[in-house]
Amino acid sequence: MSFDFETMTLTMDLLATTGFGCIMVFLGKAIVSRVKAFQDWGLPAPVIGGLLVALILSILKTNGILAVKWTTSLSSHLMNIFFTCVGFGFSRTLLDRGKKFCAGIALSVLLLVLLQGILGIVVADVVGLHPLVGIQIGTGALAGGVGTTSAFGPVYEAMGAEGATAIGVAAATLGMVIGSLTGGPLAVLLIKRNNLKADPKDLELIGGNDDEVTPLNHKSLLSSVCMMTIIAMCGIPIYLILCEIPYIEMPYFIGCLFAGAIARNVLEALHVKFNTDEVETIEHVSLDIFLSITVMTMDLTKITGSIGGMLIVLGIVTIATLLFTYIIGFRMYGSDYNAACMCAGLIGMGMGSGSNAVANERAVMDKYGYAHIAWILYPAFSVLMVDIFNPLFMSFAPGFMGF
Repeated sequence: MSFDFETMTLTMDLLATTGFGCIMVFLGKAIVSRVKAFQDWGLPAPVIGGLLVALILSILKTNGILAVKWTTSLSSHLMNIFFTCVGFGFSRTLLDRGKKFCAGIALSVLLLVLLQGILGIVVADVVGLHPLVGIQIGTGALAGGVGTTSAFGPVYEAMGAEGATAIGVAAATLGMVIGSLTGGPLAVLLIKRNNLKADPKDLELIGGNDDEVTPLNHKSLLSSVCMMTIIAMCGIPIYLILCEIPYIEMPYFIGCLFAGAIARNVLEALHVKFNTDEVETIEHVSLDIFLSITVMTMDLTKITGSIGGMLIVLGIVTIATLLFTYIIGFRMYGSDYNAACMCAGLIGMGMGSGSNAVANERAVMDKYGYAHIAWILYPAFSVLMVDIFNPLFMSFAPGFMGF
C-alpha cells in the first residue's frame, strides 16, 4: 500500500484491497440487519456495503481529493472458485429435475437479448446516438457487461460509433448497480403478490435442512478447499477449448463451471465421499467477498461523462427488462416460488453478470427459503445461454444494419 501526494492517489495492494472488501461484507450485513426494508426486498448485503464505498470514493475522486487504485486479483480467483462450486451442484438428480426448465431458460435469455438489442438501437436513433452505441448500451452493457462492451467497443468504433467503448463500459457499470438493487425487490413482489412459498423438499437435495449443524473438521474442510481449487484448475483447458468456438466470447469462469459439473458426476459414479455442506460454505464465502470487492472497486466517475442520451436509452431498456421479467419470464419459468427466484436471477444476469444473478437469488432465499433449481441450475445455464446469444447478436446486427 502506498500514497502519491502529487496525484493524491492511494494504491491498495492485494491484502489491503481484500481486507477492505471483507470490511464491506461486515458493513453491508450490519446495514441490512438494521434496515427492515433491505431485508424485505432482498437487497444483497455485500452489494450494499461495496456500493457505499464506491459512491464515497467517486465523490472524492471527482473533487480531486482522493483517488484509489485497487488490486483485484483475488476477486477474479474467488469468482472462479464460486462458479466451480456452483458447477459442482450439477448432480444427476438436479439434471433429471431441471432438464424441463432448460428450454424455457434458453428462450427467455434469447428474447431478452433481442429485446435489449433492438430497443437500444431504436431509442438511440431517436435521441441522436449512433445505433451501434445503442447496442452497446442495451444488450452489450446489460446482458453482456463490462467485458462484452470492452471487447465490442473498439470494433464498433471502427465502424463509426464514436465513444462506443467508454459509453458501453459506463452503461454496464450503472446497469450492474441497478440490476443488483432491483432483482431482489421484483422477485419479492412476485412472491407476495402470488403468495408463493418455498418447497421444503428442496433442502433434501443438498443433504440437510436449516436445523442441522455440521461439526467443524479442519482436515475435512482443507480437503474440500483443495478439491475445489484443483477442480477449478481443471477448468482451464475446458475454457481454452470453448474459446475456439467462433463468434462467441466465453468468460473464464465457464470452464470452472463445467469442470465442477463433470467432477461432481465422476465422483458420484466412483462413490467418492465429499462434504456438500463444506462446498456450500466455500461457495458462499467466495461469493460474498468477490461481490464486495467487485462493487467496491467500481469507478462510478466513468458514468458522469455520458449521462444524457445514455441514461435515456439505459432507462427505457431497463424498464423493458423489468417488465419482460415480471410479465413474461415469471410465466415461462412456471409461476411458482422457484420461478420468482429465477426472475431475480434473470434481472441480475440480464443487467450485470452471473454473480449478480446469484447474489440476487441468495438475498431472496435468505429471507423466503431455498429454491434448488433456481440456485444451482439457473445462474449457470442462463450465463451459458447469454454468452452464446449475446455475442452472436452483437456480431451479426451491424451487418444487418449495413455497417
